[in-house]
Amino acid sequence: MVKLPSYNGIMTNDQTDLTQQCRQLLIDNDIPITRPRILLLEILLQHKGPLRIEDVIKMSEGKLALSSLYRIINFLKSTNLISEFQTPDNTKVIELSNLKDNHHHHVFCQTCGAVEDFELNEVIETSLQKEIQKIESLNNISVLSHSLELLSICNPCQSKI
Repeated sequence: MVKLPSYNGIMTNDQTDLTQQCRQLLIDNDIPITRPRILLLEILLQHKGPLRIEDVIKMSEGKLALSSLYRIINFLKSTNLISEFQTPDNTKVIELSNLKDNHHHHVFCQTCGAVEDFELNEVIETSLQKEIQKIESLNNISVLSHSLELLSICNPCQSKI
């Protein structure tokens, strides 16, 4: 299980504090500290949600090469510090794992590709879990995880229509 400090969703604008939080995140999870890993974590913590790979590259302002980013992502995925998933249009997206206590899902804008997190209320999530258990039983399988994806047109894109 990944150990994450309690950020309480409140991030300071002070770059020194942000860098220290990233260093501590790596230390707490016994991950060797490198400047590129810290940079990626800073970007993910500042954004507080899923990011497309191309957005991470832009936000790094030339400090991360695409090949390095993929190596860092693969390593941090292997430590369960970040999660990676594909959008409906097969764009790779990453986010920090387990920063939220609750399981969450994603809504995708079909126009601009924006990705946002959302949580189902507890009653719906519980009902969904019961359905998954039925599927497991009927098909003699073990479901490792599930996701719910919503396709949308975000408000900024709707205003352009």
